[in-house]
Amino acid sequence: MKIKILHKTPKGFLIGRGIRNVKINSVVTYKNKKIGKVIDIFGPITNPYIKIRPINKDIEVPEIVYIKNDKSKYKNTKKRKK
Repeated sequence: MKIKILHKTPKGFLIGRGIRNVKINSVVTYKNKKIGKVIDIFGPITNPYIKIRPINKDIEVPEIVYIKNDKSKYKNTKKRKK
């Protein structure tokens, strides 16, 4: 999922705009590098604002970042009995 970064707050957080399927604690990446985590979602439901805590407060972030999809195909499977 694409997230457009709007600005950086004085405390070092990043504010972006995204889509409604974003979840808190999702990993934010750029060029396959982890740059932070989603810590808050606020604003309108259809196009919410997303607050991101970067790994490094001095990080230079591009205009577009991506949220890694945490869905695993093995997440809800039951363990086999032997």
